[in-house]
Amino acid sequence: MQASVSNSKRLKPGLKERVRLLLGIGKYDRRAEYLIYRSIELYHKGGKINTNRAIRLYNKIRRKYTCNIWPGVQVGEGMYIAHAHDVCIGKTAIIGDNCSFYPHSDITAAVKDDAERNRSKERRHAKIGNDCMIGNGAVIVGPVTVGNDVTIGAGALVTKDVPSHTVVKGLNGFRPKRPEEIPEKYYRDGVLIGEEEE
Repeated sequence: MQASVSNSKRLKPGLKERVRLLLGIGKYDRRAEYLIYRSIELYHKGGKINTNRAIRLYNKIRRKYTCNIWPGVQVGEGMYIAHAHDVCIGKTAIIGDNCSFYPHSDITAAVKDDAERNRSKERRHAKIGNDCMIGNGAVIVGPVTVGNDVTIGAGALVTKDVPSHTVVKGLNGFRPKRPEEIPEKYYRDGVLIGEEEE
């Protein structure tokens, strides 16, 4: 999974919109999202110049927008960051396609001492499936796996693996989604994909 070039091109404002933003009459400024996607794309292109440009953008984003999203993170297509402010996604996180992040959401590593952390080559952050929504103030701690089509509610704390088609609230409070809450693309011949073997 690598960042989609279409993500940054889709968000880059044209000249007319840039002038409107400068005058204060433009639509919502998606520049933070554009810079985040751009830094991820540059980092994944490889090469010393692109990597340095990506890290420079990363530092600019951290200072100006208080978003801490390492450019080397693996991101799928169509990631959406609503109001890119105070979002933290750790270095070894893996993000699936069409995931949404809301302000103050964190994907962090579990607390370990520095010697163990530097020695370890394993994934320390969460792996997020496709079509997930991480709500405002939600925190995902450690190398947990979050399945497809998961909604993590505002203020939730996740420290355990989350199965697909689940709503999470509070401290690891899992609830399966009702059939009408699950998108049709997860059904085949009226049966939920993944349950047909059972």
